[in-house]
Amino acid sequence: MALAISKVIYFITVNYQSGKLIENLIRSISANIEVPYEILIVNNSPEESLVKCLDKNHVSVIEARENLGFGQACNLGIASVYSLHQDALIWLINPDAILDSRADLYVLNCFEENPEIAILGTQIRDSAGDVWFASGVFDQWRGYIGHETVIDTVPVVDKTMSTSWVSGCSMIINLNQFSTFPSFDASYFLYYEDVDLCVKLGREGHVIAVTCDSLVTHQVSSIIGRDTSFMFRHYTFGRLTFLRRHATFLGFLLYIGYLVGKIALLLPTNFESAKGRWQGLQCFLKNERPGKP
Repeated sequence: MALAISKVIYFITVNYQSGKLIENLIRSISANIEVPYEILIVNNSPEESLVKCLDKNHVSVIEARENLGFGQACNLGIASVYSLHQDALIWLINPDAILDSRADLYVLNCFEENPEIAILGTQIRDSAGDVWFASGVFDQWRGYIGHETVIDTVPVVDKTMSTSWVSGCSMIINLNQFSTFPSFDASYFLYYEDVDLCVKLGREGHVIAVTCDSLVTHQVSSIIGRDTSFMFRHYTFGRLTFLRRHATFLGFLLYIGYLVGKIALLLPTNFESAKGRWQGLQCFLKNERPGKP
């Protein structure tokens, strides 16, 4: 079946004090992508001057004017692309990621073979070359959310496989499959907005898939890992918010029990991690979105 989408790929990345990383990402895209492309940087750091200097040569900067968090910043970029091309491919990509050579051709071939795919993730390796994300798993009964780092050892014939969710670190949105542009839920600031979107769309009948090859290398937690307590505060809040919406009540309670035990175990050895989790739980119970950095 012929590909019924725009052959221009719109890359969207969100900047928060990551100008140097985005410079590397832009170099990676320009060196490894063969089809026409545009890069949109949604700037969550209005004070960062370096990003403004990147606004040239197929690169545009969208000013968020404040730190909106990952999902809402992506929504600005998605809406901008949708207003121009309602059949485009949008590739959400982290600033601390780089693409493999000809990754674009692999992705286009995936959509040519399976044009019904609405959201396509890529397998992702870490800086050491090991697979960090192969597919997303969600068990609503156990309240378990995780991602696989290995796939079946049986030789892979297809280029894609179905999955419950894909990482927002490298997520391709096929706008051709939507009557209006898909958007992340504003309840999340960081963490689990990608899982929420995929699970919600999957339940609506949209096809969620992931590539069977790694196409992206990611410096895991190079940005958010700068502040451990902040990271786990949002991680915990996001996970609890997601489970309340999408897990069974049993699954939700099981995670609450696990979380309390985890906090107790971490207190003597990793106080910042324990503190962040405790703060995230408190924010969730008070129905207060965790603060910005």
